[in-house]
Amino acid sequence: MREKLNNVENLTENSEVAQNIWRYVVNSIKRVGREDILENPIVLDLGGGMGEFSKNLNKQGINCVSLDIQDLEPNPGVNQVIARAQKMPFASESFNIVHERGVFDKKLYPNDVLSLLLEIVRVLKPKGILSIYDADHPEKEDLEKHFNILNPGKEYPTLWEKKLEE
Repeated sequence: MREKLNNVENLTENSEVAQNIWRYVVNSIKRVGREDILENPIVLDLGGGMGEFSKNLNKQGINCVSLDIQDLEPNPGVNQVIARAQKMPFASESFNIVHERGVFDKKLYPNDVLSLLLEIVRVLKPKGILSIYDADHPEKEDLEKHFNILNPGKEYPTLWEKKLEE
């Protein structure tokens, strides 16, 4: 039986909210001088819920996949994948941008943050961007092991660039 998410879990339940979030992500990426990543990006919407974020991007011609652990009602226009974020069914270096919202929230998802970060690193292309749209963040020290901060000086830095392997 498929279940619907409630409003707390489904953070982008409509296209207007999804569009506003993507606009914020794009503007943030432009402010840090990484417009190159926006040229034909492949985006992973991690914790995508019903997939409105992914649906919105796909309508714009941006290749976006929505990953969520819950088996949800099909949503036409969404590339929905049901899987755990710690074990994503994607090849290594598949995505230019991983956008997450809510998956680091310890109240909703008591995750092993380190294994989740390693899985995000695995699926991101070199110099790919992790966009954190979440009030609850991993520890800065854990992020800095694998990412360079792109927008320092914020209380909650939202953009992190995957470090090149040494």
